Amino acid sequence: MAAKRRDDGESADARSKLSRLLETEVELEAMLKEAKQEAKRLVELAESAAEDRVQQFELKLEAEEAIVRDRIARERDQAIASIREEARRETDQLDELDDATVNELASYVLDLLLGRPGSRGSD
Repeated sequence: MAAKRRDDGESADARSKLSRLLETEVELEAMLKEAKQEAKRLVELAESAAEDRVQQFELKLEAEEAIVRDRIARERDQAIASIREEARRETDQLDELDDATVNELASYVLDLLLGRPGSRGSD
């Protein structure tokens, strides 16, 4: 009889241990499910944050690009204005030459081109 009680005790102890093992397994499965859900939520948050950063970077890049385009356009316009101003000054200088000076310069250039005596082109 004592052996039967011991067997019953061991059997009850084994059932208790098995029961605790099954409960632990259920708890671990629930914890794993929660961990997977939390991981999924964190991944989604990270993806969203990354998308936000990319969008902010693209907006900043577009703004910087607009600034550079504007600066280049201003520099181009200033260069064009400077060239036009220089051309206007040179035109004004040429317009101030009297007809006699223009004729003298024209003769000098022709002499140079034709290599006539007394001109630098004949040397």
